Amino acid sequence: MLHLTVSLTGSGYHSASWRVSGLPPGPDAAAIQQMARAAERGKLDAVLLGVPVATSAGAAEVSGLPLDPLPLLGSLIAVTRHIGLGAAWTVDYTEPFHVARVFASLDHLSYGRTAWIADMFGAEKLMPRIGRPPPTTGDADDCRRAGEFIDVVKKLWDSWEDAAFVLDKASGTFVDPERVHPIEHAGANFAVRGPLNVPRPPQGNPLLVMHDPADDAARPLAAETADVVLTACETLAQTGDRYRELQALASPRRLRVLANIGVVLGETKAAAHRRAAELDAMLPPPEGLRFIGAPEQLVEMFALWQRAGACDGFNLLPEVLDDVDLLVDRAIPLGQKNGLLRTDYVSATLREHFGLARPLSQYADAAP
Repeated sequence: MLHLTVSLTGSGYHSASWRVSGLPPGPDAAAIQQMARAAERGKLDAVLLGVPVATSAGAAEVSGLPLDPLPLLGSLIAVTRHIGLGAAWTVDYTEPFHVARVFASLDHLSYGRTAWIADMFGAEKLMPRIGRPPPTTGDADDCRRAGEFIDVVKKLWDSWEDAAFVLDKASGTFVDPERVHPIEHAGANFAVRGPLNVPRPPQGNPLLVMHDPADDAARPLAAETADVVLTACETLAQTGDRYRELQALASPRRLRVLANIGVVLGETKAAAHRRAAELDAMLPPPEGLRFIGAPEQLVEMFALWQRAGACDGFNLLPEVLDDVDLLVDRAIPLGQKNGLLRTDYVSATLREHFGLARPLSQYADAAP
């Protein structure tokens, strides 16, 4: 079966979406919560929340200011039970300890349903806003720093073994100190002693999601490090080629690769094209692969790409947020009927939704 996630932001991924959406304009947590519950009703693998896009200084050019993904993810934990929840946190202007602590906490709060979208680059527009100068290093240095950052986060998650908690009331032993490990990381960019001050996440490591880098030199890092890679190719043939390239780079490890697809849905194909034309007349359409049509056409595309072996599933980017309801009520049942999509959740954690094993702590063998 195909894996299916949906990315939610503002009123939708088209910059003019707020002008046609029936949902309240502007940042609205209730609307995102409503769409997340709809996605769970459709048995999707996960809802993904992205990094807010930096805008130019002109207020007239601002078409949406999405809420910060981390507290928004926390609010979704309270209104969902099974669907995975992912949030982006860039490696450009934060520290590994903060990322490890926050996502370990969120994974405990959600009982193992979180994903970290490790956004590698693209924060340079935000640097002046947060008080840091733009980075002066080259792409290769940025890639090495990102790789070390992720490595430190994983070490911190692993610094508590699963058997660290003794919880022996009779002896008063709460934790076995031999199973809590300083990581003693000393690298080119980070020196972190550890251990983390939050217990190991329920998933061992929360699911790690990365975007397929535009820079070919950075692609091996994504393939060798991530659990799930989101590609942004524009044709079936290109996506299939990229899928095989990523799997070869990841081998022998099995990677999950999802294709990003912008979606404009309508009750009929003609209605969808009218909606797309209306949006595009206001502002240029978003870049990347776009499908426009009725739910039946979307499911036909799913089947075609599955037969071609071009990806393991799709990350849908609804250009108008309202379309999530149409996706769940019309398209998903067709995909379930055809055996393309799950009909119910049979697993508890997000890693299990993707058929991925829970990793052991890399420090487990060090304990007596």
